[in-house]
Amino acid sequence: MSMAGRIFLIKSVLSFIPLFYLSLFKMPVGVANEIVSIQRNFLWGWGSDGRKVAWASWKKVCEAREDGGLGVLDLRIFNSALLGKWIWRLGLDKGGFWKEVLVSKYGGWRNLRAGRGGSSEFLWWKDLREVWSLEGWCQNFEDAVAWKVGNGKEVMFWEDNWVGRGALKSVFPRLFSLSVSKASTVAEVGAWNNNVWVWKFGWRRNLF
Repeated sequence: MSMAGRIFLIKSVLSFIPLFYLSLFKMPVGVANEIVSIQRNFLWGWGSDGRKVAWASWKKVCEAREDGGLGVLDLRIFNSALLGKWIWRLGLDKGGFWKEVLVSKYGGWRNLRAGRGGSSEFLWWKDLREVWSLEGWCQNFEDAVAWKVGNGKEVMFWEDNWVGRGALKSVFPRLFSLSVSKASTVAEVGAWNNNVWVWKFGWRRNLF
């Protein structure tokens, strides 16, 4: 079998056999290493009885073709991306029984940031929290997300990015430290009065 044929089989078969599992659970390190080993051995040594020679690093093999690689999926990154899509849906979807269950049991999307764990947590929720806490992942995710206020009942005034400059607790840390309503939504810190929105903030002391 030619090199092109082996690459095609890796992409179409070996990379997609575990697709259902990868879309739901965090792949154990040992399983990931074993799958990569199977892919690597098939690519460089299929049909060879002698010593297998790897002509490029696996990282290079997984790079896009336009970047000089072979375009083979990096299953670890692919796994994190698939679980990240669930995190995205948890924050974006307006309904669905699966979301109602997670919100009622764990508090929903925002509690992924809290980092609180426990032995009673479902394995899938633990996997989502693990993906959320990956180095740089959650920060990049939150920096790229901005909320549309709507009625303001779902947007956290201090914690969410809804004014285009980042979370207000980071932009105005001194005011955040003085607030008595740190966990309030936008709708809870103001009200309409004669078609004019009036803010109603609470502070631990008088401001000057």
